[in-house]
Amino acid sequence: MFLKNVQAGTFTIGVLACLLLRVPILAQCPPDDLGSHPSSNAQAVPGIFDALRQQIGGAESTLRAQERMLLNLQQEQCAKERGAPPEQVPRGREAVTPLVVLPVWFLTDRQPISAPMGRHAYFGSGRQMAGVTYGRITIRMPAENYLLRSTVPEGESIQTEIDSQSGVSVDPPEILSNEQFNRSLRAYKAALPQGAVFRVVIFIHGFNVTFPEAAEAAARLAFGLRINVLPIVISWPSQGDILKYFNDEQNIEPSIERLRSIVQFLLRNQDVDEIDIVAHSMGCRLITRILSQLALENVQTPKLTRVALAAADLNEAEFRELWPRIKQLPSKGWLFYTSGNDIALEASALLHSVPPIGNSKTRIFTIVDADTVDASAVAPQLRGYGHSYVIDNPNLSADLSQWISKGLTPSQRSLIEGNRPPAVFWEFQSNPTASK
Repeated sequence: MFLKNVQAGTFTIGVLACLLLRVPILAQCPPDDLGSHPSSNAQAVPGIFDALRQQIGGAESTLRAQERMLLNLQQEQCAKERGAPPEQVPRGREAVTPLVVLPVWFLTDRQPISAPMGRHAYFGSGRQMAGVTYGRITIRMPAENYLLRSTVPEGESIQTEIDSQSGVSVDPPEILSNEQFNRSLRAYKAALPQGAVFRVVIFIHGFNVTFPEAAEAAARLAFGLRINVLPIVISWPSQGDILKYFNDEQNIEPSIERLRSIVQFLLRNQDVDEIDIVAHSMGCRLITRILSQLALENVQTPKLTRVALAAADLNEAEFRELWPRIKQLPSKGWLFYTSGNDIALEASALLHSVPPIGNSKTRIFTIVDADTVDASAVAPQLRGYGHSYVIDNPNLSADLSQWISKGLTPSQRSLIEGNRPPAVFWEFQSNPTASK
């Protein structure tokens, strides 16, 4: 699963565990061939948190202690990556490697940039002066867990390579006007089989994610579902810096107002049959606040069908305040994915002195009129510290796909009832093979 990014050279994809999706995020790991990779005997994660608690209670400033924790987590991630499972595609001499090519539509209030800046490309960490940019971008990546000659959803195509070393590549974006954006949606609809549901999946990323990484994450989400969906990523100006968590918290606030009218525009699109929203980590804050504002203004959202919040870095008390006015907006309900193995959200809990709703280590977040699914059994810490399961783990992709495409209940999706009273929730059966 840990790919090589050939567009920017060959470097190990680091999946930093602080509230971000498993996309090609650099963990700043030294190359293995230099012999300076962090030792696998590096300080254990529980020890990192114990040390941080002592530092916060001692003479060291809270900010310095927080920075030290994040950097220690990064070191630990580098050590873990050495033993991470390989990507789920055939590689090697004379092996036929399938690569999937698929477009992702996007809406962003990031400022365009003319040349790459660190991990940033096409759009940077700043906010454009006004409005948003519409467009489409093509992603090419290994088709993981794909059987050759299987059919693929509309808009996706499979290429094959022999002796392939290809990783993920992100093409330059095609900038579209509002009307061109709408026409491209209508063109996708026209290509669907007669009578097929025109379904849009909107993905909203979290902390420390650049624009290309957000586009790739949306592509991985769409490909993992294995159903006809048009993926749209909404990208806000994350700084793409491990030590700028609080900057991202501040940055997401103005994007809520800037992007509200754009979400409303999508939810009112006459050509679309269903709109499903999948938000991750800090991105859950953006969509819940936007939906709250739309509800306050009595905006009709007939196209909004489902909302899934995965590994949500979202304050529970705040969400419960919003819930009475947002719970009825999606016509077919809400779904929460949580995990007790999410070290990233444990870091968030320590930074904020309260666990976010996506962290089920000490309690399971549940709320009336919504389903909570705990993914702890299939989301081990080895994978992005257990934070990226909604994209990386085929169990989650299959579960989300069945909910979106067929509207199946948790019991119909082979989930089992959890047993951590008084919480009423669902969980995956332990499946070591699928979660390696």
